[in-house]
Amino acid sequence: MMGRVIINQNSVMSNTELSNIFIDEYLSDANDAEIKVYLYLLRMMCAGMATSVSDLADKFNYTEKDVLRALSYWEKQGLMSLEHDAAGQLTGIHMQDITPKKKASTATLHCVPAPSAVQEPAPVKETKKKAVKHTDNPQMLFVAEQYFGRTLNTNEIKTIYYIQDDLEFSEDLIDYLLQHCASAGKKDFDYVRKTAINWHEKGISTPEAARLASNVHKNAYTIMRELGMQNAPTQTELSFFDRWQTEYGFSMSIITEACRRTVLQTQNKRLQYCDSIIRNWHDNGVRTMDDIKKLDEKFGKINNAANTAKANEPIKFNNIKFNNFKQNDFNFDSIEDQLLDN
Repeated sequence: MMGRVIINQNSVMSNTELSNIFIDEYLSDANDAEIKVYLYLLRMMCAGMATSVSDLADKFNYTEKDVLRALSYWEKQGLMSLEHDAAGQLTGIHMQDITPKKKASTATLHCVPAPSAVQEPAPVKETKKKAVKHTDNPQMLFVAEQYFGRTLNTNEIKTIYYIQDDLEFSEDLIDYLLQHCASAGKKDFDYVRKTAINWHEKGISTPEAARLASNVHKNAYTIMRELGMQNAPTQTELSFFDRWQTEYGFSMSIITEACRRTVLQTQNKRLQYCDSIIRNWHDNGVRTMDDIKKLDEKFGKINNAANTAKANEPIKFNNIKFNNFKQNDFNFDSIEDQLLDN
């Protein structure tokens, strides 16, 4: 995504030094990602080595957006400034002197772009959000501690307020998010943050939408097993499952019944066959298992009536080749008498 940049120093250092001011005034307010990114950049600066946003993301198993958010955070804190070219590509990171908050001086440490053999695509510029007034919410923190079974630390509290203020999640959605993560055994707040960002990017803004998205994904593996398919669902297969559950509104019991009938009928293209069954039920207004039973009975009566009508049709011989032979009018008695006379 970004080109590689070299972080330079003005003096030779054999180790990485960290100011006490950073520890005293900046450390407690930064989250894990922001701290790791800053310390790693400091280390690279001391070694005079090149790095990039993608390198940082790979190093700590973050997304590139996570890294960009961390860089933006330190720029706002005045501990670094970022340079971009006309195409929006990151070309420099200027590390600032660490001084008491609100008094960061201009750059004495700077970086220059390193030459790159491969031209990487320019990043999409992130629009800066307007400042959101922070609102303390001790009740929400109390609820979070109940879900996670422990007292939250400073960074975890910051994560919750980040989700509330920056991602603009409602209290109900935050409550469902925390419950969702805790019930899945994911009590790492880095996972909570990434899940929240994922929901935000998908436009999920209510607990109902989040619940539906979670259920669709969870049910996908059940549907795959019912169809006798062992692979992980592809995006195309997920689109089928999503339509069955969200657009058609079918419960898992109905979808499972369609899968059962599919398995009994065919070994090939089971997903398409199952989809045809479900579309037929949807077109006929099926909502419950009783509706399916009634539809089966109706279909059975129509078939029986058609079979009965066919059985009662008279047999026509007009077009049978056997009946087209010219009929003989032999007199067998006369022939017999002639034979006896001879």
